[in-house]
Amino acid sequence: MPCRRCGRGSLNATRAVRLAGALLLGLVLYLYGATSEVAWLFLLAFWIAGFAVAAYLYARWNAGGLRARIEVAGVRPGPASPLAELPEPWLRAGPAQPVFEGDSLTVRLVLETTSGARGPARLRGRLGDSEVSAGAGLVPRSGWRRDVEVPAIRRGPIEAAGWRLEASDPLGLFRHLAPAGDSEVGLGLPLFASFRRPSAHRELEASLAAPRAGAGNELFGVRQYRPGDPLRRIHWRSSARRGELVVREYEPPGLRLLGIFCDPDPSTEAVADQVARIAASEAFDCLRDGGVVVLWAPGCEATSVREGRSLWALLEWLARYPDLPESDEEPPSVADAVSVAGSPEVLGDELYGVRRRGGEVRSWLVGVEGGEEGGEEVPTRCVGLAWPV
Repeated sequence: MPCRRCGRGSLNATRAVRLAGALLLGLVLYLYGATSEVAWLFLLAFWIAGFAVAAYLYARWNAGGLRARIEVAGVRPGPASPLAELPEPWLRAGPAQPVFEGDSLTVRLVLETTSGARGPARLRGRLGDSEVSAGAGLVPRSGWRRDVEVPAIRRGPIEAAGWRLEASDPLGLFRHLAPAGDSEVGLGLPLFASFRRPSAHRELEASLAAPRAGAGNELFGVRQYRPGDPLRRIHWRSSARRGELVVREYEPPGLRLLGIFCDPDPSTEAVADQVARIAASEAFDCLRDGGVVVLWAPGCEATSVREGRSLWALLEWLARYPDLPESDEEPPSVADAVSVAGSPEVLGDELYGVRRRGGEVRSWLVGVEGGEEGGEEVPTRCVGLAWPV
């Protein structure tokens, strides 16, 4: 694949050579006309200079009437996509076009004009890890569209960064570059798979309407105040300490509350991806059993109990992990806990805290090939970086 930077440098050099050649030709004709006293050579030299001026003005006019837009046109699921495992009600509650890592994304580049036809124009930039470039000689009044496929999306925000709209003149002598604006066009969700086979009875319970989150009697923690929250649930001491209103949040009654504690500082991106996949799989199994999930990493803002029954909210948190909003809150008070980390010492204290309260705890050790399952105090399963585990 040719170097994009080198290609852009060659394009600029070609444009400079064209302009210099045109001006040099006009100067030669003018000087030759002055020595040979051939009148039409003066006229030809002025025509060349006039063409250069007209090309410059056209390029400026062309750039002023073009607008660029980037949107998602379609998604082609990858071989490991978990869409087939999701129940139909869950799919209806999710995004219109969920994107998982490994999927192929079709992105539509759109050029629009403010009035009349314009062109030529080119749109170039970076989409995720891929460089994308496309252009049109003529942008009609109805607009111009080009679909570009980006294969093998990675987990995390799919950012359209460094985009530039290039407008030129038909002779290619001048160009005008304008930023097209950076944006997040999608979110690559982590892969997941069921680690166990749920019973039909538990699946039936999970499909029933659940009690409203925060309506129980057992205190779960505090969160930021939202319009509509009862004033009696405001935790005034924490509000004074944090400088903003926070309210008490209670565990929904009669539901299993599972805390999934993630490594706050994975050693590599591959470890972070595997942590996210395993955490998503644990959350998927818990939700299918009718439970509630809370995701947390030390130093990061945890998910709320309100989000604990939404697989899509949990997947979004894991898609952005570990680049999450910072928080100094203590680990959430949960019934059971699972840790997913690259080292057994990272989340040991948090697991022992849940164990002292009588909860069941276990852990995943990521990035250790050939490790053995088991443990004296905390059952541990060692896995590598390949998926599925």
